[in-house]
Amino acid sequence: MKKEGLSKKEKLRKNKEFQAVFKEGKKLWVNSILLIIYRPNSLNYRRLGIVVSKKIRKATQRNKVKRWIRELFRRNKDLFPESCDIIIIPHPNLLNLSYKDFVEVAKEKLLSLKGIEISFHDKKANN
Repeated sequence: MKKEGLSKKEKLRKNKEFQAVFKEGKKLWVNSILLIIYRPNSLNYRRLGIVVSKKIRKATQRNKVKRWIRELFRRNKDLFPESCDIIIIPHPNLLNLSYKDFVEVAKEKLLSLKGIEISFHDKKANN
């Protein structure tokens, strides 16, 4: 039976990895509910990091938001830029949406990100 969760290699785990993305990454807001920060990596796969602020008051709500984001990433990996480290930071307003609405909004913005990603990687190759 195939495991459906994220593998260890698909997660940003070390503080150094997070700091590199925060320092050098490009930022993209998704309808003021998510901040996506992404940076190309030398690996041939995407890695995800999730940072949830305590502005989302209850731990159960923070965990729910993290589950939603992991599920979005797991089911729609092709929408995220290839060979990138990605950090997603949810805004507390995310809790006002249903999961279905969240996925629709995020998918729409991620599709537009695919075009940005191509030019982003071209610039890195030229430098």
